[in-house]
Amino acid sequence: MNDLTHAWARVETWLREHRCVSALEALNPPAGEQATQSLQDAIPYPLHPHLVQWLHIHDGAPMYDAPVWPGGYVPYGIDALKGGPEYMAEMLDEFNEQRDEDPENWILAPWADPLWLPIAGTNTGESLLIDHRPGDTWGNIIEVDYEGNEVTAVRWQNLGEMLRLMAESLESGSPMPYSRQYTYVPRLDEGPPRYLSWKLERIQD
Repeated sequence: MNDLTHAWARVETWLREHRCVSALEALNPPAGEQATQSLQDAIPYPLHPHLVQWLHIHDGAPMYDAPVWPGGYVPYGIDALKGGPEYMAEMLDEFNEQRDEDPENWILAPWADPLWLPIAGTNTGESLLIDHRPGDTWGNIIEVDYEGNEVTAVRWQNLGEMLRLMAESLESGSPMPYSRQYTYVPRLDEGPPRYLSWKLERIQD
């Protein structure tokens, strides 16, 4: 059993032990080999193995039905993932158009890249992406908030690290690393139905 699969199994165990399964049960079943191959055929670069491993656990979820990842993120299924490259191209065009309007005063870094693949979203428009560029950034989990001041930020080294930190936070009750200024703290809401939320808390100096 690889580390990513083991980390998610720990998350599922915690959720079931705490009777917090509404979002968990909304996740789709695992994707088969044929489905994941169809995704690879639709993406013009090799998929990061962590994404493939995740899809073999759950093929995403219906939009907004399963915010099981910190920040209220719902993982995308294969059908949505196939549209990632086109969406990135549109966002990059938008970036270039805005930058070209005032290039001398433009300071923002690009908020899209042909080798970034969106893998999860929220009902308020934020996205998580996997960086597929070769080199040190390969596999990084990037958060994109087109309405925020930072716009893009690397949150975790890879998807496996994100799930491992999530499991450790749930099991210990300790904050989950998120940024230099903030952490995610797991909270149980009694509902009904009972559900898990992640509170963003500032790191005390």
